[in-house]
Amino acid sequence: MIELDAYLEGVYYGRFAEGGHTGELVFTYDESAPATPISLSIPRDGRASRSAATNLLDNLLPDRAEVRERMKKSYGAAGADTLSLLAAAGGDIAGGLVLVPAGADLRRDQPLLDPALDMDVAERIAAIKRDPDAWTPAEGPARFSLAGSQGKFALADYEGEWYWSNRTMPSTHIIKPAAMRLPGLEQVEADTLALASTVGLPAAKASLLHMLDQQAFIVERFDRAPTGTVAAQRIHAEDLAQASGTSAKRKYDQTAKQTIELLRAAELADPDIEYDFLRQLAFNTIIGNADAHAKNYSVMLRPDRISLAPLYDAVPVILYPEYDQNLAMEISGARRPSAVSLDHWRKLARSTGLDIGRVEHEIRTLAAAMNGAIEDAWPSIDPIQRNELLPLVKRNLLAAISDTATPRAR
Repeated sequence: MIELDAYLEGVYYGRFAEGGHTGELVFTYDESAPATPISLSIPRDGRASRSAATNLLDNLLPDRAEVRERMKKSYGAAGADTLSLLAAAGGDIAGGLVLVPAGADLRRDQPLLDPALDMDVAERIAAIKRDPDAWTPAEGPARFSLAGSQGKFALADYEGEWYWSNRTMPSTHIIKPAAMRLPGLEQVEADTLALASTVGLPAAKASLLHMLDQQAFIVERFDRAPTGTVAAQRIHAEDLAQASGTSAKRKYDQTAKQTIELLRAAELADPDIEYDFLRQLAFNTIIGNADAHAKNYSVMLRPDRISLAPLYDAVPVILYPEYDQNLAMEISGARRPSAVSLDHWRKLARSTGLDIGRVEHEIRTLAAAMNGAIEDAWPSIDPIQRNELLPLVKRNLLAAISDTATPRAR
């Protein structure tokens, strides 16, 4: 039976193991572990739900079973189950965690540098564009696990050179080649995060990576920090599905109301954390990002505070009809971005106990900032796409500050 030891930011925290006849995983804190919880869903007082540990780890892996089977073969894992995959790939995962087979000693680890040659990185990009399930190469030194449904891989930057990530060499960047069926997605996402930063939202830093004849979206990890040495520092973070103990299969079920209540209840949470989430939620709604589910928001877990992570995975999927255009987190019954009015935000405030006046102020302030930046937004995308996108976002902006929504929703 596989058991995994968990190290959080280099400190031993405890062990994941199967919980007897239930088949669910359990996590047992080491008595000497610091006070910061490994997850909001697994508090130190033992109040974790039966599935919390299972869902925490499962949310560290790709969504699709096909990708997990590829990981098993690439990494030589014993199986495609959660513990087996993370025993092989848990050395470089989201947040501050390192997961290793029980009994492994990390204290003497030195950074293992495996250069990522331009031709190999270009081939990784091309392979994922050809086959979105090809997250991991058939062979090679990389050892990482990334969550989600879109093909991606991780790299570590050291002094301007790229290296494959592993347990001793934390990745610093995530590369997401866009599927052929989603034209322009890479530049659209990079420009969207730039817009978020322009209007005052903390956002992940993104751009396009050009490697030989290939290009892909690249984003700096907000859960890593430079140390002045070879290896970056892992910073603990978790997405809001993990924080609530929700399965990745149910990431679309978590509501805005549930999320606000979760953040409010967190010990040591920033006093404005609910309003920080509200601003990110409103931004995603206005740009037409109906796909912003619980795994597209995260919290940073520090010893003395819990804060909302910078915005990431922000894409106006309104440009891509193959996406479901109903909001992953509907706003007080409004299902389409263009149907969300100021009154819907007021209703959300009332239902969650937020200050109605402040919520209205936050929405108006964000909308004003976006209105002032909209004519210069998405400067690098295809002009045809931009000409389609801008009127849709302007329509959503108008709805957001109106007492009633526009009559039609796309």
